[in-house]
Amino acid sequence: MSADVADRHALRRRRLGAAGAVVASGAAALWTVVVPERAETATGLREVAIRYGHPVCWGLLAVVGLLVALDAPKRVRDAVAYAAGASYAAFLLALVT
Repeated sequence: MSADVADRHALRRRRLGAAGAVVASGAAALWTVVVPERAETATGLREVAIRYGHPVCWGLLAVVGLLVALDAPKRVRDAVAYAAGASYAAFLLALVT
């Protein structure tokens, strides 16, 4: 791969990361306001997971997008992405139990 092609690929990846961060930030804001009805009847950690698990997941995905846009090390991006997945898993688990 020539240097020119590699540069274009890196620029495209950074732009996609930034765009993804913007979209994920919007989703995080939306899911902070829209809370599933089950949160009203849940208590303790289950309520926290239902109320905040989804927006936290989207917030972390926004961070991943920023990290991609800033060309952060893959290890860092992966760690934040796994944290987003764990947050979403906690949300789903609390929602279905």
